[in-house]
Amino acid sequence: MCYCLSYLQAYEIIRAAGGTGSGNGPIVSYHDAFFGAAKWAGWLPGADRIALDLHTYVCFGPQSDQTIAEQVQKPCAAWGAMMNTSMGAFGLTAAGEFSNAVTDCGKWVNGVGLGARYDGTMQDETGAGNARTGSCQTWTDWTTWDDAMKQGTMQFTLSSMDALQVQYPVMITIRVSY
Repeated sequence: MCYCLSYLQAYEIIRAAGGTGSGNGPIVSYHDAFFGAAKWAGWLPGADRIALDLHTYVCFGPQSDQTIAEQVQKPCAAWGAMMNTSMGAFGLTAAGEFSNAVTDCGKWVNGVGLGARYDGTMQDETGAGNARTGSCQTWTDWTTWDDAMKQGTMQFTLSSMDALQVQYPVMITIRVSY
């Protein structure tokens, strides 16, 4: 993989400036470059205080017409074992970012004006459209969300945090803005 030289150089520069060993310099965190945690197993053995930063998403995988309540188990199924394995094979592994999006319906999430796979408005690189899964209005018009949708979203959030080993607060506020 191409990341090794620049990531190694960054590590060497930070350790030269801050020192090695407990209390000297920061933890050096590396984004997984979307290669996935498994590709990083055993990278930079013996390094002092490094971490792997993962960005995990459900929305960029296959689109599903399941309700939010039906999708609550996806984070645990997709990320729980991966996080545990990475903690053993790499070391400190953290979710630098995750999303409650279970579809790719977010405005411009695929790029400005490119549409969404979920509602069939996004074209692939050949110009062919995607198969429609459903209407994005269900996911983007938060004013129509009933208690079941809100509770499902909160449970999806908690499931994501559990899978990613996030220590979450007692109260979680979910804010949707466009």
